[in-house]
Amino acid sequence: MNPTVPLTLSTLPHPTDRQAVFAFAMTFNGYEHFGSSGAAFAAARERRRSSLEDIRNELFLAARASRHGDNDDYIERYRELLPV
Repeated sequence: MNPTVPLTLSTLPHPTDRQAVFAFAMTFNGYEHFGSSGAAFAAARERRRSSLEDIRNELFLAARASRHGDNDDYIERYRELLPV
């Protein structure tokens, strides 16, 4: 995902494109944004979803967990987080 292109519904990857969704998830670093891994995990557990950063953090952590767990669970989280 090109950081100079505005984030809109039309620029989000399609949920069936696992590689694109994973690449998109990695364009946000929740650890850096929230200041630590602990703070990022705490924010994700709250599922506030009141800001784009909250939503992207959840996807970032789901994608990292999927990479470590060798699964595609992050795709379900992505679908859950997509606007209707």
